[in-house]
Amino acid sequence: MKPQRRQGPDLGAWISDERLGQVLNQFKNKKISVLGDVGIDRYTQGTVERISPEAPVPIVLVQSENLKLGLAANVADNVHALSGRADVCGIIGQDEDARDLVKMLKHQGVKTTNLVVDKKRRTILKERIVAETQQMLRVDFETVAPIAKETHARIKRKALVSARFGDAVIIEDYAKGMFSEELIEAVVQVAKKRKVPVLVDPHVKTPVEWYQNVTLLTPNKKEAEALCGFRILNSQDLKKAGDWIIKKTKAQSLVITLGKDGMAVFLGEGRPPFTIPTYAQEVYDVSGAGDTVISVLAMGLASGANLIESAFIANLAAGVEVSKRGTATVSISEIFEAYHRWA
Repeated sequence: MKPQRRQGPDLGAWISDERLGQVLNQFKNKKISVLGDVGIDRYTQGTVERISPEAPVPIVLVQSENLKLGLAANVADNVHALSGRADVCGIIGQDEDARDLVKMLKHQGVKTTNLVVDKKRRTILKERIVAETQQMLRVDFETVAPIAKETHARIKRKALVSARFGDAVIIEDYAKGMFSEELIEAVVQVAKKRKVPVLVDPHVKTPVEWYQNVTLLTPNKKEAEALCGFRILNSQDLKKAGDWIIKKTKAQSLVITLGKDGMAVFLGEGRPPFTIPTYAQEVYDVSGAGDTVISVLAMGLASGANLIESAFIANLAAGVEVSKRGTATVSISEIFEAYHRWA
């Protein structure tokens, strides 16, 4: 049964079938530098049939365990799934989780030479315990102490090497201490000299002024509210928030993802945003949708598409990703299928 189309402009008003094919065909072998904290998502799946006699908590009888690439590593995995070539730069420990992470990245063809090993830190692991389809608990394993100056110096050197690799640079900021204002400024300067775009997934704990002169910022609605300091309740608030963020960062453009309401694309301060409606058949799990969005945006811009075209393709991809369980990737063929499903 063909799903009911959302209200909104025809898909051809955003991008034609022919143009979509042209852009997606250019995705192949595009090189994307992904900078950010890396880690592993572990999904422990089981069933609940009784409550513990020791405490009023459910007992999960484990049936399976599954490891997936997480944080910025998931962004790199998304690039690989889109037929691109990803280089990931982040900090790992010297532990079993680091070995698992590097093994998974290499299996996906992701370049790992710009990972920095810090023996005093543990590799980030996020474990989700799921019973049937219900997440019962999430357990985070990570080092919360500040990153050493020597490690910062090493990560800056590696980040600049990575930035020279890509047709686009993605900064995935999780506010875990990897980034500094100086590092981001240096990366932007390298990218500008090479005339490649810098896309930033910002974090609300990072001073917004750190993201100066980037090509594109991609906060979700909640993050945009935190960055600008007021709630977004209507279209006027949305424009005000977008203008404030662009003015504060001097970013060339901005995409605010709006969940079920799609995304708003700002092409500069003072200009009204383009609002692209959601094309999602079914929403199962929104985790990882932002990773998919920024990956497709980077691939689109690196492939010569303009921001509106890239944002529309990213929106289609996000609609596919949220229909999957947990953090997931989206392929080029799935984007084509989504386009023709709604056309």
